[in-house]
Amino acid sequence: MKKLKSPLFTVMILTILTLAIGCSKKSDNPVDPGNIVQAQATLTLNGAGYVNKSVTLSNGIAEFSLSDTVTAIQFSGIVDNDSLYFAIIFKGNQTGTINWNDDNGALLLKNASSFYIGASQGTTTISSYGAISGKIEGNINGKLIEQISQAELNISGSFSAVRIPDVQ
Repeated sequence: MKKLKSPLFTVMILTILTLAIGCSKKSDNPVDPGNIVQAQATLTLNGAGYVNKSVTLSNGIAEFSLSDTVTAIQFSGIVDNDSLYFAIIFKGNQTGTINWNDDNGALLLKNASSFYIGASQGTTTISSYGAISGKIEGNINGKLIEQISQAELNISGSFSAVRIPDVQ
């Protein structure tokens, strides 16, 4: 199994934690006011305890790092009493199909204890990369591997996230 290089893994974990804290239960300032932009991921999970489970994760936000030239997209939600945080990360800030590798991939954090990482068997297709306050939309399809048990989790679906201001 191909492991993520330490810098990408660190960026992904820090992004998820930062965005999770920023998207915590503050309801007076929603990410998607008035549903102007549908900020969610509609996914199918199969494996690692899920059997073709359709899930919808909300609070979708995306940001571009100017210094790392990386886009990170994050979603969160509750599925079968599990807290899930899902992130997609890829080099660049444009549309296209991106094969997962050491610089591009996906991460699922389940109950703040299980990390599923996709870094070699999957693709992310960005169909729309909007300006700040616009949306980033696309599809994802691949295999995530739990880092301790090595359990496989197949994931597929679509996503749409609000683009927040770029970071240094």
